Amino acid sequence: MPRIECPVCGTPDRVEARDLGKEWECRRCRTAFAAEEVAPPPDRPTNDGPGRGSAVSSLLLGLGSVLASPCCGAGAVFALGGLVSGFGGLRSRSRSLAVFGLVLSTVGLVLSIGAIAFWAIAASAQQELPARPDGTRPPFAGGL
Repeated sequence: MPRIECPVCGTPDRVEARDLGKEWECRRCRTAFAAEEVAPPPDRPTNDGPGRGSAVSSLLLGLGSVLASPCCGAGAVFALGGLVSGFGGLRSRSRSLAVFGLVLSTVGLVLSIGAIAFWAIAASAQQELPARPDGTRPPFAGGL
């Protein structure tokens, strides 16, 4: 079926081929016009442009960094990858994904640094506690 468009409000419509050239009324603004076929709208590109992959990978790496942050170095590695990808994806149409990936990567990096500090302090606190006078050891004397 041929595609027509209202010349006043731009509302698209479809008509039978036999109705081309006849008087037609817009269903939206009720303007009467001669039904003439218009070119089909251009197809939208399937690719979202350069940087789309970087934005998506930033989001995924940022999420991975938050989830892996308790594992000392793993969360930091994911976070650094997410930050690099996020800055690459800022110029794409998927800018919001890149920004969200940058935020998640930053949070994951902070959590990873906190986990590294926690485990370093916990490891240094594992010193032998002296035995009690009766020869028994206090609870958790061997460390965490």
